[in-house]
Amino acid sequence: MLDRFQQGTVLLKRVTLSPGQNEWDPPVETPATYPLKASVRRLHQRYENGVLIVETGDLVTFAVPAVVPELTDTLIIDGVERAITNLTPIPAAGTTVAWKAWCEA
Repeated sequence: MLDRFQQGTVLLKRVTLSPGQNEWDPPVETPATYPLKASVRRLHQRYENGVLIVETGDLVTFAVPAVVPELTDTLIIDGVERAITNLTPIPAAGTTVAWKAWCEA
């Protein structure tokens, strides 16, 4: 279904740190991106743990990518990098078939 309704370009970006050549060198960042089959929906309010939160952001629903997403990853939506503020597997128990990620606008 996400193949059919895919909107724009959405990538999952993960940055890994490797130690520098010498112990006093700063760590080296290595970014990796993974294309997502996703749909993006703008929201202005949402319920989280039974509390109404009013803020503008995007809800990104995407199929299971090549790596398990983490809150430290970022999403690149049509070329704009966005921080993930909430990440939920669908369904909450059992084998994950999709993910929901909330990104602030």
